[in-house]
Amino acid sequence: MRFRAAAGLTGIGVLVSLLAGCSPGISPPQGVNSPLPADQSPSARVVVTRDFGNQLILSELVPVDENTTALDAIQQVARVETRYGGGFVGAINGITSQHEGAYQEKKDWFVYFNGVSSNVGALDYTLHPGDIEHWDYRNWDFHQFVPAIVGDFPEPFMHGHRGVVYPTLVVYQEGWEEEAGQLAGSLAQLGVADVSVKSAAELSVSEKESSNLMLVGTADFPLIDEINQPWDRLGFYCHFEDGSLKVFDGGGEVTGEYQAGDGVGVIQATQSVWNPKGVGAGENVVWMVSGTDDAGVEAATDTLAGCSADFEYAFSVVIVDGEIIKVPR
Repeated sequence: MRFRAAAGLTGIGVLVSLLAGCSPGISPPQGVNSPLPADQSPSARVVVTRDFGNQLILSELVPVDENTTALDAIQQVARVETRYGGGFVGAINGITSQHEGAYQEKKDWFVYFNGVSSNVGALDYTLHPGDIEHWDYRNWDFHQFVPAIVGDFPEPFMHGHRGVVYPTLVVYQEGWEEEAGQLAGSLAQLGVADVSVKSAAELSVSEKESSNLMLVGTADFPLIDEINQPWDRLGFYCHFEDGSLKVFDGGGEVTGEYQAGDGVGVIQATQSVWNPKGVGAGENVVWMVSGTDDAGVEAATDTLAGCSADFEYAFSVVIVDGEIIKVPR
């Protein structure tokens, strides 16, 4: 099953409009990746948040050309202090990692490009039209390295990373083909150009290594279990363990624990564990769309298909009793 950007989406719009608590219609978060006016020059969006995307500081479009670096862009819209020869950002709009309190609290600035942590710094990252440059000031005591986040959706599926866009495969556990098709359809409507739906049995080794993967299924789906096991290394703040879903705050304390029957969904992302270059290559991603049970998976797929504006800027998200909760917080 293959979806193109112009593919028909019979029934999807009706489904989305019925989702409780969701903004009607399928659209990217307006503050993150809104379509540009027809006369708009090539631009990228600079987003600055703090505390894992829970507080927005600014979101601005900046013009870009073939030489615009991420550091150039952030300096156009914010007061920036650098160190180590100008290649490291130490403060944005007076929020600094250079004072003693920040060091003791283990807080610092981290940057994502289209939702992906890069292996190059802001001085060496060249922006492309449509990119999202997202800075977040956060605690790194629990996870210093968080390879990817979900709150810049529909990135990186639309514009990729460093100008390279990998194909997107929505890979489903047996029994979840309809939900996978729903997600692929919404991605196509958003403008993602190359989206396919496959069962896990159809997934080839090369596709697994060199695609953006969106995994749809319960915690016992082998592909989901494979990325759940090294959860701390992959920067996850939600973890399936002994039949429950544990949710952590920025410091590593458990803030929620949910069991089968609770109907809790989870959406979280990392860089691909199957990329031969390893996690941290700054290339393709894997998204987990799962839950404590069938109802949880349905909540996660419905949220991702139609409610992305409600988890704008978030690192990850859980859906509890119909409420979309940014994680960590």
